[in-house]
Amino acid sequence: MPSPKRPSFSGARVVVALGIGFVVGLCLVFFFQVIISHTPADIHDMRIRGFYGMLIISSSLAAIVIETTRQLQAGSSDPSYHQHWWGR
Repeated sequence: MPSPKRPSFSGARVVVALGIGFVVGLCLVFFFQVIISHTPADIHDMRIRGFYGMLIISSSLAAIVIETTRQLQAGSSDPSYHQHWWGR
């Protein structure tokens, strides 16, 4: 019986994950912007922009890492990668 064909790596899915992570980062920026604008704290604009940039970059990077890891795990020929801890 032939082994099932493993899916190959798709860069397009990684780019889509990047877009989704970027949108999630923008939503977080909007959320924090509303919170920060309604507080009496006086924070320098450059610090706020840096914080927002870090939010967007880290959420985009997290999405890329999750999708890349998922694809590499699905495409692995080693059966130990396909065993889940909840199925033991």
